[in-house]
Amino acid sequence: MSLLSRFGRSMRGVLPDRVLVAVSGGVDSMVLLDLTRKWAKITSSPCRIHAMTVDHGLRSESAQEAQKVHEIVRKLGLDHEVVRVPEKIDRSQLEKSARIWRYKLMYEKMELLQIDNLMVAHHFNDQLETFLIRLAANSTLFGLCGMRNASAYPVLDPFGSKRILRPMLDIRKNELYAYAREHNLEWFEDSTNYQPITLRNRVRKYLQTGQIEQNSVEQLILGVRGAVDDVENDLRQLDNEISVKFNSRLLKMSIVIPSAVFERYPLLSLDKFLFEKLHCVSAISNYHHRYTTIDSKNATVNTNDWSLSESILDGTVPEKFNLLKCLVRVVRSENNIHLLITRATEKFKQPIKRVVNVTTSWSEWELFDNRMWFRVRGKPGSYTLKLEANGLPAFYHEGRFLCYSTISGCGCLEVQTRTKPMRIIQM
Repeated sequence: MSLLSRFGRSMRGVLPDRVLVAVSGGVDSMVLLDLTRKWAKITSSPCRIHAMTVDHGLRSESAQEAQKVHEIVRKLGLDHEVVRVPEKIDRSQLEKSARIWRYKLMYEKMELLQIDNLMVAHHFNDQLETFLIRLAANSTLFGLCGMRNASAYPVLDPFGSKRILRPMLDIRKNELYAYAREHNLEWFEDSTNYQPITLRNRVRKYLQTGQIEQNSVEQLILGVRGAVDDVENDLRQLDNEISVKFNSRLLKMSIVIPSAVFERYPLLSLDKFLFEKLHCVSAISNYHHRYTTIDSKNATVNTNDWSLSESILDGTVPEKFNLLKCLVRVVRSENNIHLLITRATEKFKQPIKRVVNVTTSWSEWELFDNRMWFRVRGKPGSYTLKLEANGLPAFYHEGRFLCYSTISGCGCLEVQTRTKPMRIIQM
């Protein structure tokens, strides 16, 4: 099967109405752009393709290369823009800092162009590298599963509508080079990719030189994916068997687990289910990296003896406890275990509050306490949004209580809120 057909299969035959393609100028992204353009043509897709290059300023020749990429893309009749990172990249955390800036700048462009889908050129070899990096960091089973063909955008947004598309995850690097040569594509080699300045570069060299056996890694990934697929199937069934109710006004949750569920499903699946549901109550900022707080027994290579669902089942968990900045109360009956979940009360060194400058127009959406998105309009002035002892955000003006933001507005203030989703989409 040709690369173009495999690209189309990954996209399930259909391109979005509009897409932003991340184009670094390397062989991977130039092939991706070519495949996207050709698939749109042969399927008569109305997809509007925009391309963007982020210049990190890490190499002296990067600005010149970015300009050449701009000229190449414009000759194809596609929209393209070069955006330079506005400040110096932190070289002590080079890969992480560059990635954060890259996604931030592309998110801003997507917002401006009203685009929900970013297409990136991650490929099969990237997947192998990611697996090994995460394995070394004792990632969970769900992290080891690697990148998905479609995943949530790694910048928080109130609607969660933006996605990253990776249509080349089953294509190997040598296939990309062969395609580029066959179709006379132009690309640029980034010399830093071959320097041992990041962990990813070092892992790449180990794979290329055979110091790590690639076939063995591929088999491990297949095994992990099979296990994760089983958990995902269980989660779909558990959605029908466990009652979950979330009160978006009072920001509290009720989970009723039939006792029989513990006999029919593995603890790994039950822990994953609870982790995903607690997300919209938790005030933890890096929630998707905190899975081992729920389960460090079944989902990691280096394990210990903690599993939330197991502790609930055997009764070793207290009737009331704090977890992931959630207060969990456990109520047991003959046939069910009932979990009542609210935001945990903490002794803050500094009150959690924010000054909000209100005008007669709607403000931008902002995230407060890592739980609630809000925007306001009303009588112009300076207001304070503050976390109350009961876990609810409240607006004040000149020291006077006005309203709870999730429950209602008031005469001088109109408030709209949105809460986070229960399901954690893998990045």
